[in-house]
Amino acid sequence: MSETPAGPLPLHEEEPVPTWTRDFLRVLGISLFGALIFTFFIWLASTGLMYQRNMAGKIEADGLWAGIIAGVLALLFPFLFMEHKRKDDGFRREGLVPLILLSVFASAMIVTLVALVWPFFLGERAVPGTVAAELGSDPASFFLVLLFFIGGMAWSMCVVMPMMIGGFKAALWLLLPCLGFVFLIGFAGVRVFDNPPSLLTTMIWVAVTLTGLAVLTVLAMLRNVIDKATPQMTAAEREADYQRYLDDRRRRGLTNENPLPGIDGPQRPPRPPRGSRRGSRR
Repeated sequence: MSETPAGPLPLHEEEPVPTWTRDFLRVLGISLFGALIFTFFIWLASTGLMYQRNMAGKIEADGLWAGIIAGVLALLFPFLFMEHKRKDDGFRREGLVPLILLSVFASAMIVTLVALVWPFFLGERAVPGTVAAELGSDPASFFLVLLFFIGGMAWSMCVVMPMMIGGFKAALWLLLPCLGFVFLIGFAGVRVFDNPPSLLTTMIWVAVTLTGLAVLTVLAMLRNVIDKATPQMTAAEREADYQRYLDDRRRRGLTNENPLPGIDGPQRPPRPPRGSRRGSRR
C-alpha cells in the first residue's frame, strides 16, 4: 500500500520581485492612465451628464470639482505600488527610497501636464484668475499645482504606506489620521484650484512638500523595520522538509503498513453492557 500524505503538499512559488526599472515604469504608466481617467470625469461633468448620488443634481465642472479630482489623484498615489501576490506587497525591500522619491516627482509632473487641458473643459465655469482657469497659461499656477501634487502624494504615501506594510495593528493606529487626511487633501485641492495663485500659498506648499519628502524618506528607510522580512523557503527546501517529516513518521512506525496502537491504530469494539450478558445467559 502506498504512503498516504500526512502533511501539506509543497506550495507553489510566490511571484518573484521584479526589477527596479519595472516597478518605476509601472507606477508611471498607472499614473498616466489614472490622470487620463479623472480628466475624463472632468470632461463628463462639463457635458452636464454627470449627476450627484441619488440623481440629486448635476455635478458642475468648475474649480471646486477640479480641486476634488486633484485631491483624489494625490490620495490614490500609494495604491499604485500595491501588488498582493508579491511577498513584499509591492513595496520592495531594496531600492525603495529612490523608487518612491523619483515616482513622486515623475508622477506629479505627469498628472500636472495632463491637468493642463482641464481649463479647456471647465471653460467659463472656472472663475477667471483662479488656478483652475489659468493653469494652462500662468506659470505661477502651473508651479503651484505641481507643488500640490508632489506634497500631496508624498504625505499620502507617509500615511498609507505604514498601514499597508505594518499589518493590522499599524492600520488600526493610523486609521483616524488617514480619515482626517482624506478630508484635508480634498479641502486643500479646492483651496488651490478655486483661488488665485499667491506667494503665500506657494510658500506654504513649498514647506508642505519639503517636510513631506523628508518624512517619506525616513519612512522608506525604515521599511524593513516596520515590516521585518521572514525567511522564505524555496520549493526544493519545502520538499526536503516534508521528506524529513515522512522519514520521522516511518522511523516511529506511524505508517499505514505498520500502525501503532492508539490514534493511528485500529480501535477495539465496544464491550456490551452487563445487562445484555445476563439476559443471554438466561
